[in-house]
Amino acid sequence: MIAAPAPAMEADRAETVEIQILLQHLGYEVGTVDGIAGPLLSGAIRAFETDHGLPITGRADAALGDLLHGIVAAGPSRALLATGAAPRHGFWQRHSWPARMGGL
Repeated sequence: MIAAPAPAMEADRAETVEIQILLQHLGYEVGTVDGIAGPLLSGAIRAFETDHGLPITGRADAALGDLLHGIVAAGPSRALLATGAAPRHGFWQRHSWPARMGGL
């Protein structure tokens, strides 16, 4: 007898915030990052699943969080690539002594 796979566990509020942040980082519109799974988050998840050839569930769960962490860690975001803007140095890198004296 083969056991049916366990259903994916829904993400708790902290995990949902992470999923929202990671999806937003990848260029998907998630609405307000508040840890609440609403229609915008569900739509963003479905769009992500469609773009990556995954089964369409629209659910924020631990497996999705793990997948998003792996994708974000593996490469730059689509949002950053879409802007084409070069990363800017922070305040201290722009205003440090070497920069003012012709260095960096």
